[in-house]
Amino acid sequence: MTPFDKNDFLPIGSIVKPHGLKGEIVLEIEEGYEDALEDSEYLLVEVDGGLVPFFISEEGIHFRTTTSLSLSFDDLDSVEKVRPYCGCKIYMHRDVDKEQKSSEEFNELIGVTVFDEERGKLGKISRVDDFSGNVVLTVLYKSREILVPLSDELIIRFDEEKKELHLDCPEGLIQLYLE
Repeated sequence: MTPFDKNDFLPIGSIVKPHGLKGEIVLEIEEGYEDALEDSEYLLVEVDGGLVPFFISEEGIHFRTTTSLSLSFDDLDSVEKVRPYCGCKIYMHRDVDKEQKSSEEFNELIGVTVFDEERGKLGKISRVDDFSGNVVLTVLYKSREILVPLSDELIIRFDEEKKELHLDCPEGLIQLYLE
């Protein structure tokens, strides 16, 4: 088996402690890796300077917060087997970081004024959320928050200089938040 080249991976957190008696562990991770972890079949754990893959058991991952989670690895089924890995860093492939950066780029939209084709000026973007690749803008409109999905089909134009985003919002979307 070819060893993993550490330069291809990023540390995203560490194993904190055992949880329960059946080998479950608690991990602390950097924010923004939740989706990538849920999709992973394994994690790379730094052991003696090298990266070792550990496969996540069928029970999966249980998030406690956005940065704390518990899980079980297939071959670690007791506290005694888990304890030696406490404090070890966990890694994911660098490609995951690129996904994280692209969602962070949408945060540059905060403060941009949104215009709807039908209603005109709506208001400024106060927050941008990424729900598993679905970007949602929170726009303050007449002291209410409106959630607008951001997709290429809705964008008419974006004027970076004027900080204006012109959209053709789906029929009834804005009215839904005003009722």
